[in-house]
Amino acid sequence: MKYFILAGEKSGDLHGSNLIREILLLDPEAKIMGWGGDLMQKEGAEILIHHTELAIMGLLGVIQNLSRLKGLFSKFGHQIEDFQPDTIIFIDYGGFNLKAARIAKLKGFLTQFYIAPKVWAWNKGRIEDIRKWVDQLYVIFPFEEKMFTDYGIATHYVGNPLQDAVNAFKESKKEPLKLNSPYIALLPGSRKQEIKAAMPVFEQLVQANPQVNFVVAGVSEWSELIKQSGINYIVDNTYQVVSQAKAAVVTSGTATLETALLRIPQVVVYKTDWLFYSLAKLLVKIKFISLVNIILGRKAVPELIQTAFSSEHITEKLLPLLNEEDPIRKAQLSSYTDLEQIIGTSGASQKTAEKIVNYTRSTK
Repeated sequence: MKYFILAGEKSGDLHGSNLIREILLLDPEAKIMGWGGDLMQKEGAEILIHHTELAIMGLLGVIQNLSRLKGLFSKFGHQIEDFQPDTIIFIDYGGFNLKAARIAKLKGFLTQFYIAPKVWAWNKGRIEDIRKWVDQLYVIFPFEEKMFTDYGIATHYVGNPLQDAVNAFKESKKEPLKLNSPYIALLPGSRKQEIKAAMPVFEQLVQANPQVNFVVAGVSEWSELIKQSGINYIVDNTYQVVSQAKAAVVTSGTATLETALLRIPQVVVYKTDWLFYSLAKLLVKIKFISLVNIILGRKAVPELIQTAFSSEHITEKLLPLLNEEDPIRKAQLSSYTDLEQIIGTSGASQKTAEKIVNYTRSTK
């Protein structure tokens, strides 16, 4: 069968690559094409557009790129018509992928969505879009299954793919990186706008704490932005950097959950353009921004947002996490145990691939 996969950012590329590996085990003759990154390509997909071309953040970013977005959606429509896939798989990246799903569905294609848009956080209006344009939905948080099913959407809870990725890393038994220990890992994010917002604060943090070792875990696409800071950095090896760290300062996103699954204490930070943040404050339906706190439903890790994202505040929150005997560090690690129990065991990629392949075959 033929599969078209649309993964709009680096984390989607990771999940897409794991999904492709499992699909090929079930369907060895599969032809896979799509939008993604190097990891998906390595697993056998033909990548038509790299995810770095889709890196648009914030309301201003969308407004400034309206013409380019229109061109991308047009290109997507032409590509799926030319390829004629048996199914189209959308991975995360809800704002973009739901618009693409609409295009695909109106053209008569089978649509399956892996890692649902976080409508429980904000913009519940998207639920109607999912119901209209998505044939099968695969969710990664237990509470999502009932929520979407109640709206009449064919929904399947498959577990969390980050658990798969972290377990695979642990089982790989890689040689430790040769770094000055102990150190604090700094994660500025994987998007250009996130990195540009985080790196100046990280520079101030390093300058204010000359007695502490810091290492930036970055991505190769934006290594020049990181290099300019003068801070020691390593690209495309985030799990290794984080797993050896004493603690981490993490830009809000999937990395907060990954850091927790690697059992490294963390401080979560985030800063975005003022217009997007002002609108988000009006729309967001939850108390927290980090996945760790959202899933647990309580403040297990500190969050420093917008003006609170400063060198002084980070230092204050980090200090207790550097002491093995500090109750704050112990409480955070205990919360990680609770988090692991909620997420459950690994196997999300395998379960999702089985459901995607079986459903696609059933419609032929």
